[in-house]
Amino acid sequence: MNEAIAYRPAQALTVFPIGRTLLFEMIKSGEIESFTVGRARFIPRASLVAFVERQLASQHGGGGA
Repeated sequence: MNEAIAYRPAQALTVFPIGRTLLFEMIKSGEIESFTVGRARFIPRASLVAFVERQLASQHGGGGA
């Protein structure tokens, strides 16, 4: 099965199970990057991975790069 390179918000919630409101707050603040095509919003998989890596680094004292 091929991995998606970007998700619609509802799809992102199936692979990154946080609340919908929190997801949109994180998009608005820039913590998670997204883009639109027409009226459709997409969240790059790499943006979710980068967010997780930043969280791990900050919680393990790495500080991130």
